[in-house]
Amino acid sequence: MPELKNYREVGNFDLLSAPLNPIGAFDAEQFKKQVRDLLAEKQDEKFIAVDLAGLDFVYSDAYNAFIMFQQEMSSRGGMFAVLTNNKIIVDGLKKAGLDKTIKVFAYEADLMSFSLHAPATAEESSEHAEVESGSVASQNISAEIKSASADRHTGSHRRFTKSFNAIAKEEEKKSQKKGLDMPFEEESSSAHIVIIVIVLLLAVVGGILAFLFL
Repeated sequence: MPELKNYREVGNFDLLSAPLNPIGAFDAEQFKKQVRDLLAEKQDEKFIAVDLAGLDFVYSDAYNAFIMFQQEMSSRGGMFAVLTNNKIIVDGLKKAGLDKTIKVFAYEADLMSFSLHAPATAEESSEHAEVESGSVASQNISAEIKSASADRHTGSHRRFTKSFNAIAKEEEKKSQKKGLDMPFEEESSSAHIVIIVIVLLLAVVGGILAFLFL
């Protein structure tokens, strides 16, 4: 007769049922034995979770067991997780500071979703991060090259060419402005000459008249 397994596969995780002692509390020692048997059966095991459904609380010996297996799974490049949606247990894990190192899932669907979207191992996750980092760096380099090319599109003498063009345009503007101003300057000069001639004529006529009457 085949031996019944005390765990079921959910995504990447082997989900163990919580062992209970005679008073219905979590049996930490029995749990440690079950995990050790599982690790002996699957020497490449990396993802283990414990199903705490139906439990309203766990004692400190359970926390110690969770910490121990989290450290071991982490050293294998994997993870230890807890399956529970009980607020008392979740709050207890937070008070013990375990929520920062142990992943807590509310439902089996969350375990499956995590397995589908996360890399199979921590090593793959690290490699994935390196690939993304390399890709970003490559994109940044390409952007810098394009930007530099755009700045050099007029050639190595871009600054001098721009200066000469500016000077030429300024000279052209001055020339145009001078040409426009010349008619007014010529008209002003002619008016001055006419006035001087009239004044001289008046002076001569006045002199002649004065001589005659004297």
